[in-house]
Amino acid sequence: MQDGTENSMNAETTSWTEAVADSGKGVFRTIEDGANEIGRATWQFFHDVPGHGTVLGFGIGLGAAMVIGVAELATACFTAYVSYRIFAYGESLSEAVENAIKFEGGRLEKEERDKPIPD
Repeated sequence: MQDGTENSMNAETTSWTEAVADSGKGVFRTIEDGANEIGRATWQFFHDVPGHGTVLGFGIGLGAAMVIGVAELATACFTAYVSYRIFAYGESLSEAVENAIKFEGGRLEKEERDKPIPD
């Protein structure tokens, strides 16, 4: 019985992981590269339109404050301003929190308050 059945029984099958393994990258490395690209694109989007990141920060702060049970609106506004400084000016989290505390206390320098969003 030589109708091609014997040839198909001996044929090797390939899986989707073999192509990845042959390239020298692991599956997890490929997933990590994809996640990094998504993160980079998300960061660029929020850097281009920091107001959207402010809304996101406001929501996170409001949700966290509601879980803990503290002054929700004040916490949400604080986290929104911190998010704005991170996305608009590229500050680190600690710098943004420090400047937000200075802003809240009225001690933030005028040039820092009036700083334009970089292009």
